[in-house]
Amino acid sequence: MTDTLLRQWVMLRQIPRYPRKVTVRALRTQLLEQGYTVTERTIQRDLLRLSGALFGLLLDDRSRPHGWSWDRQAAQLDIPGMEPQTALAFKLAEHFSGQLMAPATLNALAPYFQRAGAVLAEMDSPVSAWPEKIQTVTRGQTLIAPAIDPIILETVYDALFNDRQFRARYHRRYDDSVHDYVIHPLGIVFRDGVVYLICRRDGREGIAQMALHRMQSADPLEAPAERPADFDLQGYIEDGGLDFRMGRQPLRLELMLDPATAVHLAETPLSDDQRMTGSADGRMQLRATVADTAQIRWWLLGLGDQVEVIAPETLRDEIAERLNRAAGQYRRSDGL
Repeated sequence: MTDTLLRQWVMLRQIPRYPRKVTVRALRTQLLEQGYTVTERTIQRDLLRLSGALFGLLLDDRSRPHGWSWDRQAAQLDIPGMEPQTALAFKLAEHFSGQLMAPATLNALAPYFQRAGAVLAEMDSPVSAWPEKIQTVTRGQTLIAPAIDPIILETVYDALFNDRQFRARYHRRYDDSVHDYVIHPLGIVFRDGVVYLICRRDGREGIAQMALHRMQSADPLEAPAERPADFDLQGYIEDGGLDFRMGRQPLRLELMLDPATAVHLAETPLSDDQRMTGSADGRMQLRATVADTAQIRWWLLGLGDQVEVIAPETLRDEIAERLNRAAGQYRRSDGL
């Protein structure tokens, strides 16, 4: 009896969740590798006995070879049962990282998320309310994330996961044109509610960024994606790849800062080589080396009168001109 129970447990662990499936022959091979001598007839009998409401096993006999799978909504079986801290980790992952996961990953984890919710709901403990006690916020204005077609999202994630090419129709933002591309996916970046695909495109040089909500269609291809040998996603981001580079040479930035702003930048520096010293007028002088990007300009403009750009002189002149134009839009026609 014990041997039968162990064999059936090993067998159940080999069965995938729908829509994947496994044949009885494949299950027998896996059991033989585990040291269980059993016939296909016995396995079939066990599966029929274990299927139904208790275990949620499904038989797909629409085409040959027939195969077995766990129902998509079947509860997750845990031996031993899920511990409260493990359940909490799953709920936090679902709450804060759900949008980072591929749809297939979310589907695979759904039973764990459901089980984690049930474990926490059964607890008479402050731990069960922990997910409601944590939130994340951004310093910028909160914007509503653009909608992404779920079929396109799944196609892109699947291509990235399997290093496969896909064909996409893309609506370009700046010239309002629509183009078809064969895409080699390299990575996904989430920024201010927008999901960007970092990729290469057939017939074009360099690395591109494509906002997924601007994709109008996406169709998988069987050809493997061509990934540059020296490409590193983290390095690409740190080098200003997503910040709309204005020049290849870094900026030797020198700023005069309001004291309150200086405190913030002392705690969260602009760069590893940042240095800050006091000045006679009570402001703080900051020196740092940063990438020459549009992002650094937006950030400086956003600080308004809390910052004065001292160097480089070309950047100082550019910021001054833009601030003058902005101030001009607020002046009344009488010049006040």
